[in-house]
Amino acid sequence: MKKTILTTVAAVCSASSFVHADGKAAFMMCSACHGADGKGLQVGAKKMAPTLAGSAVANGDPSVLALAILKGIKKEGVEYLGVMAALEAVYADDQKLADVMTYVRQSFGNKAAAVTKEDAAKFRAQWKDVKEPVTRAKIAELANKAAE
Repeated sequence: MKKTILTTVAAVCSASSFVHADGKAAFMMCSACHGADGKGLQVGAKKMAPTLAGSAVANGDPSVLALAILKGIKKEGVEYLGVMAALEAVYADDQKLADVMTYVRQSFGNKAAAVTKEDAAKFRAQWKDVKEPVTRAKIAELANKAAE
């Protein structure tokens, strides 16, 4: 009995490690702006992108995070030097999208739930009619609405 439980626990932990490793690998593109530590790459007095650590978007409704990743965020103002490009083609595989979302939601001190391949497919379908990057205001509105 103990051996069966230990084997099951080891298998679950091992599978979790693979997902985490795949997500970390998929995050390499994101780290160009968000930094390897998820805190936003500092360039002089400004950052390329906002921090993902403790982010309401990263930790909140995963469909909003998926929208930002898939469709991108319009460049507005000068708060951040970079622009969130639409990464729909980069993360065209639902498992890869789920992996990177889970990595962001469970790294940098974040403790949000994992995203499954099925979730990623659902989010992709949810946002299929969005044809251009969204505004930060729209992302904030959706995140706030989901938190209510």
